[in-house]
Amino acid sequence: MYNYRYMPRYGDFKDFDTIKPGSILDMVQDVSIRASTECGYDINTMKNMNIAWLMQGINVRFDRKINPYDMIEISTGVRKMKGAVSERCCIISQNGENVGKTVACWFIFDINRQRPGRIPKEMFSAYTEESFDDKFFIYKKAECDDSAIHSYSIKVSNKEIDTNMHLNNQKGAELLMDALPFDFNFNEFNVFYRQPAFLGDELDVCVKQTENGYYVHLAEKEKGICVAGIFSRNS
Repeated sequence: MYNYRYMPRYGDFKDFDTIKPGSILDMVQDVSIRASTECGYDINTMKNMNIAWLMQGINVRFDRKINPYDMIEISTGVRKMKGAVSERCCIISQNGENVGKTVACWFIFDINRQRPGRIPKEMFSAYTEESFDDKFFIYKKAECDDSAIHSYSIKVSNKEIDTNMHLNNQKGAELLMDALPFDFNFNEFNVFYRQPAFLGDELDVCVKQTENGYYVHLAEKEKGICVAGIFSRNS
């Protein structure tokens, strides 16, 4: 397992005693890249191999409120690697107590061919598979819902683009969260990245209330749904 610690910044605060879920997702994305670097595959190395890790989706659960004044430790490891796909799990803790968990599905993207590729054989020995007993750590893809109602539209801006020149995973999730009522405090969410959105794309933000929360997606007129998320308040 790879471990990294973060001290929340003021910009991570939602209010005086709550941290923004998008900030946790940003830390999870960052620790995943750091763990890959530790295995010998940093962003530049993979660029020279003409491949990149892209996230297909992520499931997140908070077991209790995360204190924005205390250090956050994230431990991460790969649960499974096969073909083009890797499932990476994270355990989030504070003061020695587990407070949240995530499982994300990543896939290898062939930069030259602009399509999914296979994980190179040499990478399997670099990324050691870990054991995760909790059933939560079996990745489940969020389902898209075409019946969601259009709420407003946005344009993908410079600050939302990453090194792959499309909408960043964490920024896409935050755009989904922006459509939620400010006082809706969810403790579980699933985000699915269906296809990339690029700089200047106009995206329709569509929302539907569910039994335990909300479903939201971002859709481009020609391409259809790009990013979808389900946000729930579960006991």
